[in-house]
Amino acid sequence: MAAFVVAGFATVHMAAQALPKDAANLTTQEIVKQAVANFNARESLPKNYTYLEKLTNHSSRFKTGPESDTYEVMELRGKAFRRRIAHNDVPLAGKSVEMDEAYLAKLDEANRKILEEEIKPGHTKESLAEAVRKILDDAGLEDWKPQGLALNQAESLGVVTFKETLQQFKLPLGVLDQKFKLKAQKDVLLNGRKTYVVEADPVRAKHEDETARNFKIRIWIDQEELQIVKAEGKALRDGPIAHADYAAFSSKDLSEKEVRKTQERLAKTELLYGADTIITQEWAKVNNEIWLPQRRYVKGWHVFLFDHPYTATAHSSTDPVEYETLDTNYKKFRVEHRILPAIASEQ
Repeated sequence: MAAFVVAGFATVHMAAQALPKDAANLTTQEIVKQAVANFNARESLPKNYTYLEKLTNHSSRFKTGPESDTYEVMELRGKAFRRRIAHNDVPLAGKSVEMDEAYLAKLDEANRKILEEEIKPGHTKESLAEAVRKILDDAGLEDWKPQGLALNQAESLGVVTFKETLQQFKLPLGVLDQKFKLKAQKDVLLNGRKTYVVEADPVRAKHEDETARNFKIRIWIDQEELQIVKAEGKALRDGPIAHADYAAFSSKDLSEKEVRKTQERLAKTELLYGADTIITQEWAKVNNEIWLPQRRYVKGWHVFLFDHPYTATAHSSTDPVEYETLDTNYKKFRVEHRILPAIASEQ
């Protein structure tokens, strides 16, 4: 496995998206097509940065009001790592570290060991979680954890976890020019920049059930660079997010066979977003050179589809959610050489 190199940063070579000379005369379809191409080209760029992520949970379960956690985030070999550094804007004691070459190398080494652990035969979810926790603890990285891996050992009759929830769910912006009917709205000024505003209605297709068919979306496109800078989508119906990643069940009353059967049914749980869920995504230009995620806001419902423990009948339950995520303090630590072709306007 190749070592992670942090020294000798190269200059990022990204060919600017050349706009047609008659950009002012482009049709709405052509504007959106170019903006989608630019959006798809930039989607992988956040992995070249460390950044701070502040997640605020507005759940009604919190009697004293919203609660927030702030994390340092970085990605190594396709796996996101998050280290909590503050709760409700209060820094956690002893959490300050210098993100130097030695620290990054230590993270990389821990990630290598985790990858090796994941492919070892015989692991259960519980034993893998324990092995990962030990790797991070031994490396002095106890505040970090791989994103999506459930390490919660709280006792419960039943628990189901998912790698993706509405907190991470993204609107289907990469196919706006292909699977939506587009309609231009009045141009507006957004954060001091002129933007085109476009409404995107999903094109219905018989026997087709996918995310792109489930959202009505409005997008704001920067007129100077034809970049999507804001998007807001509303779910027209329930739609899929993820299947259960891990399920566990325990009982003092049921037999071992019944416990195992119930756990197997829990493992079939599906997570959906509920109808009328609203998702807002915003981007900002960082260092006057690149557009990166700035804000996500989600308000709606998680819908759980599961088999009832004692019957073969599928049941569902809903849970209201409201999250706001702010991404700031981007710092480059990895670069890639990438040439992005311009999309010619259709004649």
